[in-house]
Amino acid sequence: MASVVRASKYRHVFGTTAKREDSFENLRVATSAWDSNFVTANPKYVAVNWAASGGGAFCIVPQALTGKLRGDFPVFSAHQGAVLDTAFSPFDDNVIASAAEDHQVMIWRVPEDLEEREEDVTEPIKVLRGHGRKVGHVAWNPVAEGVLAASSSDNTVRIWDVESAEVRQTLGGFGDTVMSIAWSPDGTQLAATCRDKKLRIFDARTGRVEHEAASHTGIKGSRVVWLGADRLATTGFSRTSGREVWVWDAALAPVTRMDVDTSAGMLMPFYDAGTRVLYVAGKGDGNIRYYEFADDKLHFLSELQSPEPQRGLGVLPRRGIDVPRCEVMRFYKVASNSLVEPISFRVPRKAESFQSDIYPPAHAGCPSLSAEEYFAGKCAQPKMVDMEVIYRDGPLVVGAGAPPVQSSAFVTVSAPVSVSAPVAQRSTPASQQPTPATRSPAPERQSPVSQARTPASQTQTPASQNQTPQRQPSPAPEPAELISLREETARLQLALNQAQKAATDASTRERTTQQQLDDASRQLSEHEQTARKLQAQIDAGVSADQLHAVESKLQAAVDDADSLRVDLDRASTQAEEYRRKLEQATNKASEHEKTSAGLQKDLQTAIQAANALALAAEKAVDNL
Repeated sequence: MASVVRASKYRHVFGTTAKREDSFENLRVATSAWDSNFVTANPKYVAVNWAASGGGAFCIVPQALTGKLRGDFPVFSAHQGAVLDTAFSPFDDNVIASAAEDHQVMIWRVPEDLEEREEDVTEPIKVLRGHGRKVGHVAWNPVAEGVLAASSSDNTVRIWDVESAEVRQTLGGFGDTVMSIAWSPDGTQLAATCRDKKLRIFDARTGRVEHEAASHTGIKGSRVVWLGADRLATTGFSRTSGREVWVWDAALAPVTRMDVDTSAGMLMPFYDAGTRVLYVAGKGDGNIRYYEFADDKLHFLSELQSPEPQRGLGVLPRRGIDVPRCEVMRFYKVASNSLVEPISFRVPRKAESFQSDIYPPAHAGCPSLSAEEYFAGKCAQPKMVDMEVIYRDGPLVVGAGAPPVQSSAFVTVSAPVSVSAPVAQRSTPASQQPTPATRSPAPERQSPVSQARTPASQTQTPASQNQTPQRQPSPAPEPAELISLREETARLQLALNQAQKAATDASTRERTTQQQLDDASRQLSEHEQTARKLQAQIDAGVSADQLHAVESKLQAAVDDADSLRVDLDRASTQAEEYRRKLEQATNKASEHEKTSAGLQKDLQTAIQAANALALAAEKAVDNL
């Protein structure tokens, strides 16, 4: 029967490594053993952890400055310990956070004269102090401006208000070092993997552990990434050191488990929410596998293989990809201690118009909430941008110094975005857009992260503003019957939501049970196959002649061993006899030495007596 090929727009996506002249050379990438990506990127810059002596540093290189970097290019240096992780702000391409071994997180603004600058950048705009040990990971909230999560080796994750440099929440309960952190798409939850082999989901504002589950059983680390609003993926190792990818639902019930291979390097997961493609890259090898996530399954698409192993990977936001060339993902690969290579993944199409079917809206780089609104409990979805704007105008750069976007459409969605999502049109020119200080609703204080924001990132329309609406006064009091009807409708809606949740939980339990049954059936089949193989070996057996030959060889070996043992005993006896004779000879020699000494003494006495007699004789002769 013919097999059915699953339809997919991204089935033939392929990856291409940039040429040498389009890569970043003459770098000094850090050699730390900490599990970090070592590189991060946005449409304007590429940042690399720097190998610095006597402290910590990182380097930011403009995207256009490919080729060999000049030797005196400035670095960002203020940390007293090695820099372990960096992350660009999603709302300002000129702002970056760095974490280091000196227990501190620093917030930096990229100077406008970076390319011409000769001295290093040594003054951050904010310093976040409070962690008890080294800070290993930093991640910006995708919805609220100026909200940063930082994990530390003191077994905590702290949620920072960057503007006030205050810790607004501390996430604890970890049994060991936190290995990775990831924000949910709406920024309300934070997922974290830990060396204690558990996966946790926190409410980032209350600090409560909402869900916790045992994860990969291997002794090496693991990572986590969100697959949309209600699914997560983790990478790690099995007890037998096999590399794995697991998919979880929002309640941390396993949905899919997949064995990858048995290599030793960590697996680094990256998810593209627009194309619903999960990229899995291995540290220490040159492979990047990618899977399309659909129907709660990971469908293998293809694999990019390279002879050059990767030490780390950074991913470019979708607002920076090359849409006219049908690019859907771009990585920056740390190929060596001095080289970072861009890797472009494209859909093989030759089209002269915007391909809307493969480009749903992307994150616009514009915050939906201020830090005050976020910590007050307000929720919002990320603002999105129509990718056709990027097709026409090029990569969308946000922050100070960004060029204005002449025509774009920013929308705020309240549900997962589809390709056919409506797009609001701009109503005023970019030069007339409001500043961050007047954007509605206006925050009481302006974050340093939002200073000098480009008009492109401030563009809003009435259709795209999801802030608190103004309630219109009612012309007359509502009838009691209408109020009662609305209350009944709300009650029924609540009951419906509870029933839907119960149905979802039941479906999840059913899938889990079915998976357990499938695993048991597979194990039973493997045991039966093993039993059949053993029975076949028993039935085949060996012949009597073969057994006799083996016994004869064994007996000959035993005889040889006995003969050797006899020879060894004889040699030992002879050696003992020789030792005894040597002792006797030594004793005789000692006695001869003693006798010789006595004779020597007697001889001396006789000589003395003879001399005395001779002297007496001489005196007698003289007397005569």
